[in-house]
Amino acid sequence: MDKEPTPVNLGDKVKGEIQLPSIDVSQYVGRKTKIAKVEEFEGQYGYFVKMTSEVIDMPTLKDGKPMLDKEGNPIELRATRIFGLQTDSNGNIGWGADTKLAAYLAKFKVKHYRDLVGREAVVQTVLYKNDGKEYLTIA
Repeated sequence: MDKEPTPVNLGDKVKGEIQLPSIDVSQYVGRKTKIAKVEEFEGQYGYFVKMTSEVIDMPTLKDGKPMLDKEGNPIELRATRIFGLQTDSNGNIGWGADTKLAAYLAKFKVKHYRDLVGREAVVQTVLYKNDGKEYLTIA
């Protein structure tokens, strides 16, 4: 069970907008990596597959210290790729012959997305329209 929120008074600690650490992902474009795992999910719009690369880098701050997540663990930089799956009239789940997933599988000469684990891919960036940031993807 999640911890209940506790009221606090931050007083003068809140300075307003602050500079958060960021990572220049362009330096990783073209780097080769392996697909480490493929996971299946059900989301708001149906089923999808998420592919994740091996660790590409452990980013550091300007002072050389590792960037940390909310729990204080070093951040591991990985590339991901998501493909949607469809359900046909018989309830079968899969992908169509003319979909992006079918083209991706053909590129790697595999029949099923589970066969992509261990395959070498190239890191690229994709611009996310919602926040205008670039993220790493597997091409």
